[in-house]
Amino acid sequence: MASTVWRGYISFGLISIPVRLFRAARAERVSFRRLYREEPAEPPETTEERVSAPVRAAAKPAPIAQRQPEPERQQSLSLPREEAHAEPILTPIKQAALHADTGEVLPARSLVKGYEYEKGRFVTVEPEELKNISPKTSTNMEISEFVELAEIDPVYFETSYYVTPEEAGQKAYSLLYSSMRETGLVAIAQFAMHNREHVIVLRPGRTGLLAHTMFYASEVRSDEEYRADSTLVNEKELSLAQTLIHSLAAPFEPDKYRDTYREKLESILARKVAGQPVSPEVQVSRAAAVVDISDALRRSLANLRKPSASASVDESSRPLARKGKSHGSGKK
Repeated sequence: MASTVWRGYISFGLISIPVRLFRAARAERVSFRRLYREEPAEPPETTEERVSAPVRAAAKPAPIAQRQPEPERQQSLSLPREEAHAEPILTPIKQAALHADTGEVLPARSLVKGYEYEKGRFVTVEPEELKNISPKTSTNMEISEFVELAEIDPVYFETSYYVTPEEAGQKAYSLLYSSMRETGLVAIAQFAMHNREHVIVLRPGRTGLLAHTMFYASEVRSDEEYRADSTLVNEKELSLAQTLIHSLAAPFEPDKYRDTYREKLESILARKVAGQPVSPEVQVSRAAAVVDISDALRRSLANLRKPSASASVDESSRPLARKGKSHGSGKK
């Protein structure tokens, strides 16, 4: 089974369901490892080669003119007190490849891609070999068929794109868009992008076409989907749960949901740039209590039926407003 990516609770009303999340689909790619290719050592030199080779001069000490004078060296070591507390200098860095045993920094020309077919055993793949089989980004997205959108499980959707026509194709674009809206069908097409072949769904949105790249069937882990046992639920519980679901039903409004983590992070960064202090935020997590399902459903419905404070104020003010209107009409 795949590894757990999240563990927590699904809650609606007073019902809490402990659950785990597993990835239902993942793009499958052959993974390579970076390897250091050490060239075979050259054979040792013979006695004649050593005699004929020029004698390597020993490393000479640096000229006196290039040496740092002793007084300046001592002066550089004794920094003033105000300079010792100066702001740190931040500089971007680059990642380097290190030898696993010696820690030596390896040159880029010695690194190759390798596939581990057995533990500790590799075969290398040259860049030219990968280049020859990589699909070139295609300029044609050929529609092969039209299907019902309801027939496509959303688990197959990967990434979403807006489709915008060039000026010369606006009429044909509008024709395809209007036709798909009238028929209620979506298009299935294939094309290549970013060195990968894709199956894509083209569908009409509110004002134009949208495209969704899809996972392949081999990438969807359908065999790991949990099989719920409906026999564990009785009719009374099912009826109460359906009533609670209908009570919580509402139109989807995506603007109601925000990325609060990003907003908090941007606030922290803005404070740091302005030199303001940042106070830590304390988060308290509480585990959901296990309760009787039928009782929790009834209490959840009761809480939904209670009028809010603002609603009770509005209700109490309505008769007064009607009395005022009738009193005014009586004067006439």
